[in-house]
Amino acid sequence: MKKSLLTAVFAVASLGGAYAQSNGDVTTNADKYKVETNRFFDNWFFDINGGAQVYFGSKDAKKSFGKRLAPALDVSLGKWFTPGMALRFGYMGLQGKGAAINEKEAFTTGGSFVKNGVKYYDQKWDMMNLHAEVLFNLSNMFCGYNPDRIYSFIPYVGFAWLHAWESPKNNEFGASLGLINKFRVSPALDINIEARGTLLKSGFAGDKGNHGKDGMAALTVGLTYKFKQRNFNRGTVISTGISESEMRRIQNQLRDAQAYNNQLKDEISALRNRKPEVVYKEVAADDSRVIFFPIDKSDLTAKDLVTVKLMAESIKATDKNYTVQGYADQATGSKAYNLRLSEARANNVRDALIKEGVSASKLKAVGMGGVESVFGKENQLSRVVIIK
Repeated sequence: MKKSLLTAVFAVASLGGAYAQSNGDVTTNADKYKVETNRFFDNWFFDINGGAQVYFGSKDAKKSFGKRLAPALDVSLGKWFTPGMALRFGYMGLQGKGAAINEKEAFTTGGSFVKNGVKYYDQKWDMMNLHAEVLFNLSNMFCGYNPDRIYSFIPYVGFAWLHAWESPKNNEFGASLGLINKFRVSPALDINIEARGTLLKSGFAGDKGNHGKDGMAALTVGLTYKFKQRNFNRGTVISTGISESEMRRIQNQLRDAQAYNNQLKDEISALRNRKPEVVYKEVAADDSRVIFFPIDKSDLTAKDLVTVKLMAESIKATDKNYTVQGYADQATGSKAYNLRLSEARANNVRDALIKEGVSASKLKAVGMGGVESVFGKENQLSRVVIIK
């Protein structure tokens, strides 16, 4: 019974070895849409842009567009969490310009002009725009991650808090929408052409009587510096390649192991229900002698060597010559492989008998290959060495 359990263990170990050998055949493929997540301090960047911005209030359209242009400076810090999405926080200034119909209105400078017979007064004020946005790199999202891509199309949305430094000091919240055209210069440096629009409640420029919406548009050009770590490592897809013949061999071993497991369960159940008995058997000197092997094995265990020692004493007591016949089951493995396995089993038993003092001239080892049946239809009973 213990020998049967040991055989089952070796059968399972043989299956594990087959899988380990198959899994050694591994291929790794890069996926341009998958990357590994980086640490928090990776993929940070710094933007500095300069250009012009224009305020759109209720009376500003009366003033020529060129005279409403004001200088703009935009400084931001952000992080790419994935190749397709980033968060950015920044400061934008410096001035706003517009027109008022009342000389006493906020931010008027003393200058004036006439439009369609109506007199308007120039406005100018110092301001800042603290903004936060979510950036979407659509080039990476739709075309796959490529750190060497020359041009990237990056729209964004966010919110802003605008503050006017001039008296009366005004504060307004707004919503931002924009587009970054990014051109790669080097691994660390990009050139940006950015268009931004900000929508806010009317009155930031001093026109408190208008309850509509005002806006501000900006166009800037600048640079982005990317701190290390700058790039993302590509994600990998690991696949194992198992040949069809190898897969069939593994399936046969699994079926055989399952059948043997069911047999062991039946044997255990029968032994539990059987009453103890003592069996005496007289073994003649010329009786056949057998040693069973686990699936795919030819080595002798410590228990097998005890059996060999007893066989050697019996063989040395006679003048007969013996044939050591090795077998394998034909249900698993190829014909050539089973022949080599049966020869290895026969030679190992012959060598062990010689070590126990049996004359080599009395022993002949023969491999019989894979056979359908030796002691019955069960495959495990065909993995055997018979000494005749």
